[in-house]
Amino acid sequence: MEAEDDILRPVPARPYKPVEAQLRVPADATKATLDLLQRAGKRESGLFWYGTRDLNGNGHVHYVAAPKQQMTWGNYHVSPQALAEIVHRLPDGWKPLAQIHSHPGSRVEHSNYDDRMMSSRKSLSLVFPFYGKATAPFPSGVGIHEWQIDYWHLLDDTSAARRVIVTGGSVTVEDLR
Repeated sequence: MEAEDDILRPVPARPYKPVEAQLRVPADATKATLDLLQRAGKRESGLFWYGTRDLNGNGHVHYVAAPKQQMTWGNYHVSPQALAEIVHRLPDGWKPLAQIHSHPGSRVEHSNYDDRMMSSRKSLSLVFPFYGKATAPFPSGVGIHEWQIDYWHLLDDTSAARRVIVTGGSVTVEDLR
């Protein structure tokens, strides 16, 4: 059972400031993400999106990966070794663009545990409700968080829709769990 300190976290000291950069996500990546999260059953699971980033900070997802991990109903853990196994396979120049995980219910806000488990403050964090069972077209209903002003901010629907854009194209998908 998680401790209350792991779930509840303070409010941000300052509000989120929208940025111009966008993350372009092929529809195939969102479909693969939902499939991978649902394969974990009634357990939280973590995934990563990798790809290219231009000089303006815009990213384009090319790779969806589920590393080896420990999964329970209320959290997941990816060891540094399991993350390194994925990172060492990436083509030169590819960056972490998003870290993704599921939650058991409708709550998509980060917990303190989620804050601590983020592998990079340069990537977005996406939280899918109901263990990845879609309730609305992506990105609606997904918690999209961005690190800014020393805090993982949950973006409102308008900011999330401007920040993460669904596009065409294909992706490579790997499930190493």
